[in-house]
Amino acid sequence: MQTDSETLKNLFNNNGFFVCKNVFDKDFIQKVLEDIEVAKDTIKYFDSQKNLRRVEKLYNKSDSLKKLNEVISLHLKTIFQKDFIIFKDKFNAKPPGGDGFFAHFDGIFNFTNENDEKKRGWYEYGNFFINALVALDICNIDNGTIELSKSHDGNFEDLIKKTKRDGTPALDKHIEENLHFEPINLNIGDMIVFSNKCPHKSKKNNTNLNRRILYYTYTLSEYGSKYDLYFKDKEKSKNPSKALV
Repeated sequence: MQTDSETLKNLFNNNGFFVCKNVFDKDFIQKVLEDIEVAKDTIKYFDSQKNLRRVEKLYNKSDSLKKLNEVISLHLKTIFQKDFIIFKDKFNAKPPGGDGFFAHFDGIFNFTNENDEKKRGWYEYGNFFINALVALDICNIDNGTIELSKSHDGNFEDLIKKTKRDGTPALDKHIEENLHFEPINLNIGDMIVFSNKCPHKSKKNNTNLNRRILYYTYTLSEYGSKYDLYFKDKEKSKNPSKALV
């Protein structure tokens, strides 16, 4: 790892995120892309133009995808000196002209389950979540790279007060207007690690090339695997926009 673990951990504690360069080489990333294209038993979302925008339930669908998860998990253990387990996973495709995403926290929303009970987003499954975003293409401001703001303190109840409270994790406009968002430029194989408490957003892809990423979320192993339960609950959720949670 190019930057020592203590420095990265301090960056995370102070800002909520850090970037690791050249974690994966281009040949490996190409193999990952090929495996994503043919992966079976996944969940796919398409936009209004029938373009593929998201694929979920991917991390164990091929040797390369399993290896990617193992490498990320090892990085997290090295930096934080804790064991992590995957909580959820997704491949995001932003094709030419593809829309961006509104400013939001991850996991800070209420959903209604199949029994009409109100639930506390990801916090039904644990209270610490960390994201690892791997660039499968060059990501920059022109093609809608992720833009991050520093992480916020507080628990679920504190943070949801900063959202629209509409069943999505979207930030209240008055909160968003007072935040600084930093576009994160990435090369193929770079990785961002960031807290779910970091507000983030992205803009439209204004180029004629794809902007593809893998976006894995991890939680502490001590909670046990909640992967299958999360996707089961998501499928049965009565929230109108399941793709955003």
